[in-house]
Amino acid sequence: MKTSKDKSKNLATPGKPMSQDEFVSLIKEAEDGEFMTLEESKRKFNEWRLQRKK
Repeated sequence: MKTSKDKSKNLATPGKPMSQDEFVSLIKEAEDGEFMTLEESKRKFNEWRLQRKK
């Protein structure tokens, strides 16, 4: 069995390489975003589910 000594630098979707710096910057950007409470996310999910049934 062959093993690779080089670690994969692909931190994203296979076939779309991304550097660690780019990955960290995207995480920081997401952390600055808006977060919903559990109740808000449940309400939005139920609204989405009802719209899908129509």
